[in-house]
Amino acid sequence: MYLTEADPRWAEHSGEEGHHGAPEWGPEDLDRAAVFLAELAPQAGQVFQYLLRNPGRTIHCTELVDKALGGPNEVDPARRVAGVLSGMSKPRTNSGRRYPFHWWEAPEGSTGATYAVRPSVAAVFLAAQLGQ
Repeated sequence: MYLTEADPRWAEHSGEEGHHGAPEWGPEDLDRAAVFLAELAPQAGQVFQYLLRNPGRTIHCTELVDKALGGPNEVDPARRVAGVLSGMSKPRTNSGRRYPFHWWEAPEGSTGATYAVRPSVAAVFLAAQLGQ
């Protein structure tokens, strides 16, 4: 599923600390985004790059494991992705911005979270990469 920039579901995400309070990423943050990318833990970078290549698309944790992390291992995909994305904690704190992704818990009766990057935020990070 793809979410447009104005889709109200962006505000209905499951993220808590680090997903609110600080400013959202914007066009004025190109240098900040480049530093953020350079500070990412390697696997967090792999997952984030996959999300950036799919702006606005909600992506299930199993797809992130398969496509960004080289396939399943003994760790539950939901826990694995959450653990990998914890590698964004320090860069996020250093940036003074929110986490650059949103996530949603699985609906009742399902398993695994879904993740997405807002199109405008993806544009900031992709422009920062092009500027390097």
